[in-house]
Amino acid sequence: MNLLVKKLKVSAAILLVPLFFVSCEDPGKIGLDIDPKNGSILTEYKEFVLPSTQVQFDPRSTLNSFSFQAGEYTDADFGTISSKSYSWLGLQSTTPTLSETATYISTTLSIQFSSIYGSEGENGRFGSFEIYQLADPIIDGSDYTRVDELALGALLGNIEILIQENDTLQTDSLFSFTISDEFGQAVFDKLAANDGIFDSDMAFNALFKGIAIVPSGGNNKILQFNPTTFSIKLNYSEVNSASEIVERTYSFNLGEMNFFYLKSDLSGTPLSNMIPDNQEREPNDDYRYMQAGTMIAIKTDLEPLFMFMDTIENIIVQKADLTIGDIASNRPGSSFPISLNAFFTDDANTWPGLAEISNDTISVFAILQDEFITQTIPVFPGYYGSPQEIFLDPIENDIFNKATMSNYIQNLHNGGYEDVSKTPLEQQGKLILFAPTSSVEPQSSPSHTVTNFFKVHKDSIRLKIYYSIPNL
Repeated sequence: MNLLVKKLKVSAAILLVPLFFVSCEDPGKIGLDIDPKNGSILTEYKEFVLPSTQVQFDPRSTLNSFSFQAGEYTDADFGTISSKSYSWLGLQSTTPTLSETATYISTTLSIQFSSIYGSEGENGRFGSFEIYQLADPIIDGSDYTRVDELALGALLGNIEILIQENDTLQTDSLFSFTISDEFGQAVFDKLAANDGIFDSDMAFNALFKGIAIVPSGGNNKILQFNPTTFSIKLNYSEVNSASEIVERTYSFNLGEMNFFYLKSDLSGTPLSNMIPDNQEREPNDDYRYMQAGTMIAIKTDLEPLFMFMDTIENIIVQKADLTIGDIASNRPGSSFPISLNAFFTDDANTWPGLAEISNDTISVFAILQDEFITQTIPVFPGYYGSPQEIFLDPIENDIFNKATMSNYIQNLHNGGYEDVSKTPLEQQGKLILFAPTSSVEPQSSPSHTVTNFFKVHKDSIRLKIYYSIPNL
């Protein structure tokens, strides 16, 4: 296959084609008939159903994620998904000096949830969770992915929250729970002794190791908690200078080291034959699936387009749209993403490639886009923004997501990608479709902190092109 790099034949008729677009003359005076069906230039469109498979990527890092989440739910398409979070505790910028009169009172946990994820829109059920002290430390400088777990230590407390979706009272309010006095007294004793563990987060967590929030029975949701409002409050009293007993509080927030675990058991689902680590599979039905948190992506192949283009001389592609249908028609309660990303890959399903620019160690897609047309550096163009787009939000009354691929097709046609060494992935025309994320910092993207998902029929993944050819 010549990879669509077709050169226009040198003939009088063809050389006149560009004049059709720029001349102010009456087309009849230059000998061109613009009848789209019988004229000198024919306009056509064609739609292709693109072959597609499934890929589950290597576990992505969840270290220092924005997410603090826990829960479990079961779904007919994606099996049982369970999640738990681990975190250091963060110290205050200053540590109070306790007087000899200081007396421990209690320890409380304040927590606020921001989102609910699950396969069904259920209301009126309690979400049950447990807070543990860690038995294994979170090691500073280590990487953690969604499949890493840590051993749990002492149980610190239980949390039960009544789940009522779209209830602003819940998302706007902090809920407080009493937790272990044994843990609180141990921390208080160190605070009263002015212990050096309060010199830094690392020193504190070397002793107390951190905390975990995990689901306990009966959940059918994953709840994401607001990490900025999470706190553990150590409550104590002191006698002040006026001989009055006053209550005081020393609080911990979530620390700098944190990650979450997210497990998906696909047994008994159409994806039960999936193998992780970038292995390609077809589901056991006629649908294709995307699940963000567990990195299940859709792989499509533009080969039907390539084969068609190879059969037509002097084709000019004016517009090309890639559509993914039926997303909006997924069942109520599904958390499908509002947009999608697409990147070129290869037969080994390589995660989207990045190229360093000069000595810059931060490779940014927007910067790579500047080199897209000129090909002055070896980059993997993919979708990096204008003029190539990510999939747009489904517009009103439409049930599909659409991406414009005109720029990509035109560059192939006009020979812009002749140097295969500079665009090895794009030349193959194989796309990985997944929820918006950062290939540089995937743990910082919401798509890796939740379980957004959808399914579409395999025949709804299509490419439509509008093109012109000379009628010689």
